[in-house]
Amino acid sequence: MYDLDKILDEVRTKYYASTTLPRPNILWSDEHWTAINGKYDLYNNQITISRALNSNDISYEALASVVYHESLHQDFAEHDRKFMLRANRFPNYKTYAKELDEYLSDYSLNLKYDKITADYSKDKNEVVFVIIPYLEDFQNAFTFYDGNIYIDTEARISNVSKTNLTIFLVDNGEKYHIVAWAENAEFFKVQKQILHGDFGGLDFSYRIWTLRDNVKILFDTTCTYAIGKKAFPVSLEADKFIIYDIRSDVIQEDLKYVNSYCEGFYELGMAPFATEIAAPYTQLAYMELYAIAVNEAGFRGVWAANALCKMDLNYDTLFNRADALRDSGLITLAYHEMKKAYSLASKNSNCAVELIKLCAMVSDFSLGNQLIKELSGSIAVDEYLANSITHLQK
Repeated sequence: MYDLDKILDEVRTKYYASTTLPRPNILWSDEHWTAINGKYDLYNNQITISRALNSNDISYEALASVVYHESLHQDFAEHDRKFMLRANRFPNYKTYAKELDEYLSDYSLNLKYDKITADYSKDKNEVVFVIIPYLEDFQNAFTFYDGNIYIDTEARISNVSKTNLTIFLVDNGEKYHIVAWAENAEFFKVQKQILHGDFGGLDFSYRIWTLRDNVKILFDTTCTYAIGKKAFPVSLEADKFIIYDIRSDVIQEDLKYVNSYCEGFYELGMAPFATEIAAPYTQLAYMELYAIAVNEAGFRGVWAANALCKMDLNYDTLFNRADALRDSGLITLAYHEMKKAYSLASKNSNCAVELIKLCAMVSDFSLGNQLIKELSGSIAVDEYLANSITHLQK
């Protein structure tokens, strides 16, 4: 139907082309995304547009506005004021945004889940339905930290098979809605905590965790699959969980929905494969790239720092990479990178300070106390450092 490469070239000629990154690749999504029009991934410099938009029911100009929007993300990470000011320069941008929203809303309502796109139940023994204590803001139940996903729930679950499929529900008063699922999750009957706030990290509680890539979280607009409360034993409402054998007849329709879902997932955290990838800033000079690596936040900071390390691996570039990893919640990776930086730093006190904080987070008391002894008495002690020293010296 539509030629995305042609549209991209037109957008770059008439409206916007990044001066820091080369022309991105562009393609259609495999799935029929309805919650998002498209996305831009910096690590591979690629724009992906929802396959649902490849239709005569969408105007050429509306689709071009999506390509324009994603092209802006080469240089603008967030949908902040600067981004929106630039986005609204596209002729009739708001009108096309309304057209797209109305089209995808109708598309989602009429989309038939008649094709199996995944097999999350493969090699699983049990299916666990778990209620999470949120409704509209259910995504807040999931925390990405140190490469894993931690899930908040009141359910006190134990004795679950290690090969399980866990389906997360929210209670809307009359029915339960499926909002996410996870493979091979680990359960804790007693609530656990990660308390890194005093050291510059996060504080949160959880009863379930699994690997980041094992979790699929839906957008709030695509949580359309509801299960009547009478379909479950009454114990679910009180216990917040119920366990079924994977072969149970009563859950097969639910599994069919999960395995055929195709409207896109909410991306939480950084995929493990992407932590070592360098952003394609190949045309930039060292100091230009250095400025980006220092100033970019989140995962874009990691990818920029990776590019800088690839150009010149030294103390400064390793320190920036460690700092970016920590800011992205990748604590263990940050700890190892900061150790590498410190080995090149000739006992740099600033690096020692940051490594002490990371030692407190990963509970490396031996190295932490060694670094405390090496610190000069003149170093400025901030709150995070003071807390880290107190923790390590206990």
